[in-house]
Amino acid sequence: MEDDVAAILAIEDDWTVRTVLEHTLASAGHDVDVAPAISDARKLLADRNYDMVLLDLNLPDGNGLDLLRDLRKDLGSAVPVLVLTGLRQEEAVVRGLELGADDYVTKPFSPPELLARVSRCLGR
Repeated sequence: MEDDVAAILAIEDDWTVRTVLEHTLASAGHDVDVAPAISDARKLLADRNYDMVLLDLNLPDGNGLDLLRDLRKDLGSAVPVLVLTGLRQEEAVVRGLELGADDYVTKPFSPPELLARVSRCLGR
């Protein structure tokens, strides 16, 4: 990471949420890539190293928890993963944290709160 610039991958299938994420994170100085599906995210992850991943759980081509499990297996805990999802059930939150999510934020979300959580996950 150069200074406070982080390379962040946001995996989100909803166009509006993706746009808000991209704008919010880029406005804070981060380098943001967005992926609407797990397959797109896997391609980006194969081509680039990221400082952080924002991960939706309900994706058109699979469950984000499966990708989270794979990320932890492949990357260990070096790359923070923040789950950003509409799933508010305690079971989903607990499962995400058990699989290695660094934080769990439910939609709708506040952009300033999200930025604070991103900064915390990145260790700033």
